[in-house]
Amino acid sequence: MVMGNDFSIELTMSNEMNPLDAVVRAMNIIRRGKIAINHIVIDMSDSVIRISMAVRGEEDEVRWVCNKLDKLYDTVNVKYMPIELQANMVVMGNGKNIQI
Repeated sequence: MVMGNDFSIELTMSNEMNPLDAVVRAMNIIRRGKIAINHIVIDMSDSVIRISMAVRGEEDEVRWVCNKLDKLYDTVNVKYMPIELQANMVVMGNGKNIQI
């Protein structure tokens, strides 16, 4: 189990050569990092590949993954940022509101 904070990673890659090869290269780097992926979305369009991830891990590890991703020749942009937790309003059956 990976301990740490929650982060989002946004990766934009060129889609000029073979798009699946670019995604596999990125996934191999992410797999080597000591982070846990909570959610991932890959959007492949005509000109770019956008990968959005919600991850958990130590900031040093997230930074390491982003630095390695940035060195890929088809990477256009990579950035990470902490995910801020927000309180959600829950309505209970008796009509009272509580915040989680």
